Amino acid sequence: MTSDLKPILVLGVGNTLLKDEGVGVHVARRLQEMDLPASVEVLEGGVLGFDLLDHMEEREKIIVIDAVDGGDAPGTVYRLTRKEIDEGNTTCMTSLHEVDLPHVFSTADMMGIQIEPIVLIGIQPKVIDTGYDELTPEVEAAIPEAIELVLKEIE
Repeated sequence: MTSDLKPILVLGVGNTLLKDEGVGVHVARRLQEMDLPASVEVLEGGVLGFDLLDHMEEREKIIVIDAVDGGDAPGTVYRLTRKEIDEGNTTCMTSLHEVDLPHVFSTADMMGIQIEPIVLIGIQPKVIDTGYDELTPEVEAAIPEAIELVLKEIE
C-alpha cells in the first residue's frame, strides 16, 4: 500500500442534484465532521464513475454509501457485499451517474486493480427528481442508521 493512503476508504457517491440520489454524499459529509480513526479516509465521490478507481486501489477495506433500490420502503438501510451487488439482488442507483458500481467493479477486475473487500451501505430512495442538496424526510431520517453501520464496518 502506498504510504500516504489510509487503509480504510469510506466513499459517499450520488448525484446531489437529484434529491435522494445524493444520499451517499450527505452521509459522507456528516462522517467528515466526526472524529474517526486516523486509518479512515472519507471522500465525497459524487458521480465520478471510473475515476473512483484511483481512490479505491490498494485499500484494505472500502465502504461505499449510495442510494440503493431494493424495492423496500423509502429510508430502508441495506448492507451489501460485493458478491451481492455482482449477483444483482438490488439496483445500485448509481446507474443515474456516469456509470454504475457493478461496472466500476468489473472494470477494476479487468484492469487487475484490487478493490476488495467492498461493503455497500445503501439507502432506499423515495424521490429521484430535480432538487439540489435536498433529501426527503424518510431518507434524511435513515442517515443515523447508515452512519452506525459505517462505524461498525470501520471497527
